Amino acid sequence: MLKVRKYKVDEWVWYSPLINSNTTEAPSYAYRALILSICDQDDFYDYRIYLEESAKFTIAKEENLFNM
Repeated sequence: MLKVRKYKVDEWVWYSPLINSNTTEAPSYAYRALILSICDQDDFYDYRIYLEESAKFTIAKEENLFNM
């Protein structure tokens, strides 16, 4: 079964590395991030992102991303 991705490439989101999975809103310590690419279905992580504040690239799970 294919996993449907919530976000698209070039979309700005909030990224929070430490998040409680029960919430749907970005916490106050979230970082602004840009979706660079979508990882393969069998990868552990879902997205490759760029963190604006630190100017770094990282990988993230969808549960750590929030709509802007």
